[in-house]
Amino acid sequence: MPTNEMCDECGAPQVEGFTCWEQLGGLIAWEYTDPALHAQHFLVVACYNLQHPAQFSAAALAGLWIGFNDYLDHGVSTATLRQRAARHYAGATRVLRPEAEHQPQLQRWAMTIADVYLPDQPEGVVERLFRWARIIQAYHVAAQA
Repeated sequence: MPTNEMCDECGAPQVEGFTCWEQLGGLIAWEYTDPALHAQHFLVVACYNLQHPAQFSAAALAGLWIGFNDYLDHGVSTATLRQRAARHYAGATRVLRPEAEHQPQLQRWAMTIADVYLPDQPEGVVERLFRWARIIQAYHVAAQA
C-alpha cells in the first residue's frame, strides 16, 4: 500500500499513521477480545475487500457480492458461505488477479474502515461495522440500477 495519507483505492485517510490495510489489522486484533466482533469476521473482511476490488478477479468479486448480500439480507451463515467458496474456488481457480493487472481506481465512499476502526474506541465497533456494510451494499445496489 502506498505511504501517502489517503488510500488510492477506497480513499480512507490514515488513522494515527495507520494505512487502511493496517486499520484492517487493528479491527482483526480487536476480534480476539470482542466475541461480538469476532462473530462478524466475514463482514469485516468482506467490507474491506469490496472497497479494494482491484486485486480480485471479476468472478471472485461477483461471488463476494452474492455472499455479502446473502449474509446481510438473508442471514446465510459463514459456514455456508465457506462451503460455497470451497466449491467454486477449489484447485487452480484464481481469486486474485496477477499483481501486474491490479489497477486501483479511487472510489470515494461515504464510510470507510477509518470510520469503523477508531483507535482506543472499540466500544460500538459492531454497530459501526454494520453501518459500513449497509453503505457499501447501498452503493452496489445504486451502481447496478
